Amino acid sequence: MKQRSRSKRSISGFTLIEMLVVIIVIGVLFAIAAPGWDTILSRQRVSAGREQIAQTIRIAQSEARRTRAPRIVVFDASTNGKPRVATAPYTTGTALPVNNANITTWELLGNGNVNPNTLKLAIGGSSAANRALVFDSNGTIAQVPTVPTAQSLPFFITVSRGNTTGTATNRCVVIDTLLASIRTDEGAYNAGTGRGCQ
Repeated sequence: MKQRSRSKRSISGFTLIEMLVVIIVIGVLFAIAAPGWDTILSRQRVSAGREQIAQTIRIAQSEARRTRAPRIVVFDASTNGKPRVATAPYTTGTALPVNNANITTWELLGNGNVNPNTLKLAIGGSSAANRALVFDSNGTIAQVPTVPTAQSLPFFITVSRGNTTGTATNRCVVIDTLLASIRTDEGAYNAGTGRGCQ
């Protein structure tokens, strides 16, 4: 008589120890990667804010040329931790700063999709107290008598990471000329080269 051999079914799976080792390895990798991921996201938000400001300035300049009427770009850094920017018609000779309550076209940086105090806005240049940029009917930077005080250049609009110090995430829009040529830059300002953000 032949003896039949029964095939043993192997039971596959992981032991509890193997599962714990995998979870610990994943946790360690996540702990290493999380700070870098936060930095990448912060830089992306800051860069997107800078591009939004540059686009708003270009639109205001274009509108001034198209309508042959002065336009103003206003920056507000202090709205509940969410910086905002607006463009509106400008009445020649109106004193700066304009009353923010009279402007209805505000856009939050990041289109409102960022938490409060995530982005910080700073205006540089000698007209910083005005927190505004006026274009005349030709689309150039308006000067006296259009604006009561001359707007001096360069004009810096800097977006940075909120609640931090340092210039590692500074991104800026710089207007160097009366023709309102816009350039973007990043990092700390270097007086010798004229590059960077104030």
